[in-house]
Amino acid sequence: MTTMRTTPVVPSLLNEGLLKLIVIFVSLFLVSCSHGPVKPPDYAEDAIKARKSGPLDGDVRVIDGVEYVYGRNVKYMSTLSEPLYVWVRRDMFSPSLGDTFPARAGSPTKGKEKELTELQQRLAKLERAMRGESTPQTPPPPPEKPVKDATGRTWTRYFANDDGLEWFLDEGPPLQPSRDVVQMWRKRVFPSWAFQKEIVTLDDLDCREARYRTRELRVTYWDGKTQTSDKVTPWANVFSSSPEEYLMNEYCK
Repeated sequence: MTTMRTTPVVPSLLNEGLLKLIVIFVSLFLVSCSHGPVKPPDYAEDAIKARKSGPLDGDVRVIDGVEYVYGRNVKYMSTLSEPLYVWVRRDMFSPSLGDTFPARAGSPTKGKEKELTELQQRLAKLERAMRGESTPQTPPPPPEKPVKDATGRTWTRYFANDDGLEWFLDEGPPLQPSRDVVQMWRKRVFPSWAFQKEIVTLDDLDCREARYRTRELRVTYWDGKTQTSDKVTPWANVFSSSPEEYLMNEYCK
């Protein structure tokens, strides 16, 4: 009697394919190790290079005492001559979905530095405990100090984003010229690749209508030149997750 024997062809092919995949992954790992650690992207350097070809999405400029934002053109594709990006007056600007992400829109920083440092210290303590190392006694970090400038105003940082833009608020008590309006001095400090170094504004915040406008403005450029304006700008809407919404939550009671 003849005995028939069946050879498992499919499993052997699967095993052979899995072996090839393992060899490929190991080869890639060895190649990556031989070239050293991958250098993280330098966003500041990329932005400076991109600036040579023109403005970037989200750029801010002051034109005739009024702020303009470089953003997507709502009329794009309506005609062949409409560009994708245009300079839009602040009160007519609408942020895109990407502008509302925390990395781009920013997040509150006032009172958060101590919490972040304490969290980092706890993580470092856990890592040392896992390695069996002793925990050194380190004093708690001092709170962030307000910065006083040449005009005599004392500024406290309250907002920042991953692009390097920082928002500051004058430590003086806000004014309230009417029941629904809060008036305050604000300052924005820009990263090194921006058009201007800083913008200081006296702003009205309308708590009832969720909007704001600028009464006075002073922009300082990187070469030291300044531009001032006392032109009252049109009202601009307060958007979600913006610095203005944070101020409304703090001062519109």
